[in-house]
Amino acid sequence: MIEIVGTSHVSQESIERIDEAFEDFDPDVVCLELDSQRLNSLLADEQSTEGMSLLHRGLAAFQRYIGGKTGVMPGEEMKYAFEAAQRKGLEVYLIDQDIRQTLGRLKAVRRKEKFKAFAMLPLSFLGSRGFNYSEIPGQDQIDQLLEVFEQRFPELYQVFVEERNLYMAESLRVVQREHEGKKVMAVVGAAHITGLEAYVNEISSQSSVEPKQTKLEG
Repeated sequence: MIEIVGTSHVSQESIERIDEAFEDFDPDVVCLELDSQRLNSLLADEQSTEGMSLLHRGLAAFQRYIGGKTGVMPGEEMKYAFEAAQRKGLEVYLIDQDIRQTLGRLKAVRRKEKFKAFAMLPLSFLGSRGFNYSEIPGQDQIDQLLEVFEQRFPELYQVFVEERNLYMAESLRVVQREHEGKKVMAVVGAAHITGLEAYVNEISSQSSVEPKQTKLEG
């Protein structure tokens, strides 16, 4: 059984959601929307942009801004979930694509789209449709925001959202097979919930994706 827990970067509510999920679902295994590099950075309280071009740094800032509203990228709530799982002695898997692979995929995105995103950091993109970010948006609002993101930046959406949804879904399926009959809890940004649930339920076992989820030893 897989339980997907969506988080946002409004820390207190995310922490409450995680605590409730641990208590109510009582998982045997915990999966996190992280790779090793990002977990190490979180544990060291680092947000390194070393080796990134100016454009990539701008796009990273763009993604962090969106992630702060929707949970597209993990932050302190993932660190909290990791530490909670460690305290409980649970197995932890990092199921997200290596951040270097994600950034490498940006090379395939048309320069025009990358510069458009860079230039729109981020006001014109998020200044419409009546989103109230003084509160954590609901899933319908998040899905609507992602729809706008996909329409305006289809290639970036593919790299930052869709490809990672597919990768994480395959990683989850592998973990589930290795822990048959166990309860698997996945903590991911809320922006991944709709796509990830669809992939977990429907993706073909013949997918060409070869996930390399990282098991952390206690």
